[in-house]
Amino acid sequence: MTTFYCVRHGKTEFNQQHIFQGGLADSPLLPEGQKTAALAGEYLSDVTFDRAFVSPQKRAQDTAEILLANHAGELTEFMTIENLREMEFGEWDGLPEANFEHLLEFQNLVHRPHLYNPTAFKGEDFETLITRLKEVFTTLAKDYPNDTILIVSHGLGLQAILKHFDNIPLADLRSGDFLGNTSISVVQVDPTTGEFDLTLWNDTTHTS
Repeated sequence: MTTFYCVRHGKTEFNQQHIFQGGLADSPLLPEGQKTAALAGEYLSDVTFDRAFVSPQKRAQDTAEILLANHAGELTEFMTIENLREMEFGEWDGLPEANFEHLLEFQNLVHRPHLYNPTAFKGEDFETLITRLKEVFTTLAKDYPNDTILIVSHGLGLQAILKHFDNIPLADLRSGDFLGNTSISVVQVDPTTGEFDLTLWNDTTHTS
C-alpha cells in the first residue's frame, strides 16, 4: 500500500496580502510559514518517508527543505514534479483578489467551483487541475506500491484532488475546512484495486 502524506506549503506574503498565488505566481514564506514548516517536520518525525516529491514553486520547495531538515528521518532530498504546481489563475495570478471579487467567475471560483470557467483570463479549470494531479498520484502509487511518500504542494490543488479521492462532488469542493498552511492530510492507495482512501484531513496540530 502506498501512503501519501500531503503537506500544503507554509504561509507566504501573498497569502497574507490576499493576492492570487496560483501556478504562475510566487512569494516568500513568512517567518510564521518557516516556523510551522519546521514544526511539521518535527511532528512527522515518527513517520519514515521513503521518498519526497514537491511542486516546482519556491514556496513549496522552501517548505519541503525546512520540513525535511527538521525531520528525524534520513531522507534529506526531494524530487520536483512540475504537475504538483498550484492551479493556474492566468491573468489574475499575482494580482490582489479584491480586484476581481465583483466578477461572476470569482464568485464561481469561491462558491460554485463546478461552474467556474476561467477561459476568458487564460486560467486553469478544476477538471484540468484534478486530471493532472490525479495522474501524479496514480503514477507514484504504481511505481512505489509499498512506499510512504511525502508530497509538498498547494492549498487549492490539494483541496481539489483530496476531495476528489474522497468522492466529494466538485460542487462541494469548498465545503468544510479549507486546508491550512503546512496542514497534513494522508491518503492511502490499495495496490490491488487502485482505490484511494483519505484517512486524515487538514491536521494542523503542530501549528497550535
